[in-house]
Amino acid sequence: MRHSTFNMRTICLLAALSGITVLSAQTPGKPRVQTSAAPEETTVYKPGGKKQETAVATSSKKEEDKRQSGKENTGKKATAFDGQRYLALKTNVIYDACALLNLAVEMQVHKKITVELPLTCSLWDLGDKHGVRTVALQPEARWWIGNETGRGHFVGLHAHVAWFNIKWNDDRYQDTDRPLLGAGISYGYKLPLSKHWGAEFNLGVGYANMKYNTYYNVDNGALLDTRVRHYWGITRVGASLVYRF
Repeated sequence: MRHSTFNMRTICLLAALSGITVLSAQTPGKPRVQTSAAPEETTVYKPGGKKQETAVATSSKKEEDKRQSGKENTGKKATAFDGQRYLALKTNVIYDACALLNLAVEMQVHKKITVELPLTCSLWDLGDKHGVRTVALQPEARWWIGNETGRGHFVGLHAHVAWFNIKWNDDRYQDTDRPLLGAGISYGYKLPLSKHWGAEFNLGVGYANMKYNTYYNVDNGALLDTRVRHYWGITRVGASLVYRF
């Protein structure tokens, strides 16, 4: 009887110990939370239900973002320059008033540099005693002083070449062997009048070399002499009407 009681106690003790072991084995641990969100998109809840958002980015990601941003800004600057490239068509009204038809094209080749190519042409006389027949080219490179190309002050470097046959009062002057050649510097100012229209004023000085024959200003007039002249003085003057594209 004592032996049976001992066995029952032993069995109950083992059963109790087994229950404790089973319960401790089944006690849930800390739940593991899995998320596919990136570290910078993870939301953390503090005790009490308060929400705290973190935006943690690795140093490599930051550097990559900076590089991408720099590339985008560079691309925007290049696109802006290409889209605002200065291009204009113009005529010098002073020459037009003297029956010297002229037309010039100016285009931007650098951030602050433009190149102008003007052509002047006159193939008729003003009368029996006066007339200027000429074909002249005077290309010029310009450096714009202000912040905007095609607006404000500029300085220029120009060259000139011209073929001429001029009669004035009793004499007629005609180039021989070669055209007039020379170069000079100029200063000017461009005044915008509207989105597309503007006025331009410029004055240039420089050098010109010419070799020409002098004739009596009559039909088939006799040759008087041949001269070579070295000229220093005003080589460019203009008050132009400008259309900007």
